Amino acid sequence: MESHYEPVVFTRHELKLHALILERQAWFCLRDLGHFLGMFFEERIARKLAPDQRRHVQLRYYGEINDVLMVSESAAYALLIYHGKATHDSIRKWLTYQVLPVLHDQRIPAFNNAPTPALLEWQRGTMSVLHWQDEPWIRLRDMPCLLQLRHKVDWWAKIKKTLKGA
Repeated sequence: MESHYEPVVFTRHELKLHALILERQAWFCLRDLGHFLGMFFEERIARKLAPDQRRHVQLRYYGEINDVLMVSESAAYALLIYHGKATHDSIRKWLTYQVLPVLHDQRIPAFNNAPTPALLEWQRGTMSVLHWQDEPWIRLRDMPCLLQLRHKVDWWAKIKKTLKGA
């Protein structure tokens, strides 16, 4: 297993954006996003984001392995909204239509193939599952709910059927 991540580096107007896919989500270097917006983003700005929108990763950053603060796709858009200007609309479009499609087309390394949350639709309802190794995994404590749904009798339909026959 590798001890660091190799980002995909995007260039726009001579500025670089280090990005990667972690657990099937796009993550961007906070410092690079700040450069694109003409601001200096540091740890203080990141603390304003939700804990699941920021993380430190060991990343090859300009040729050296560094601990880099990364933000999720949703955090990147939040930063564009809160710290952006009308002129930054082109950056949003670039991220949406060029950067993200390239990132999602990248092959995900095996060490990055951690279980990810997903939803399973099951008989007129949904259930939280983990998607891992190309299969949904259901919590053992949720199994009785699934079994009850399978054997559930539609009493209203039986009553209507009985009334029609009478």
